[in-house]
Amino acid sequence: MLQYADEEPLAALIEKEMGHEIQKAINRLSPECKVVFEKSRFEHKKYEEIAVDLGISVNTVKYHIKSALSSLRKELEKYILLFFLFLR
Repeated sequence: MLQYADEEPLAALIEKEMGHEIQKAINRLSPECKVVFEKSRFEHKKYEEIAVDLGISVNTVKYHIKSALSSLRKELEKYILLFFLFLR
């Protein structure tokens, strides 16, 4: 992260704050949704692998990913816009 620290201190600060907001938004997901999302995004597991790991169907994995992304998009919308405005 913090790839702008040397050139743009304000952008670096916004990027750091954005990371905190993303983590808080992930923590607000339902426990099942959070586990599926983290396995997909942070452990880089395929949907089939997640389904086997958790003993759920691939369709349930897809449901949780879609739900997580929708929730994160809504919660982080204002921060994403602000972040891109400062990077211009």
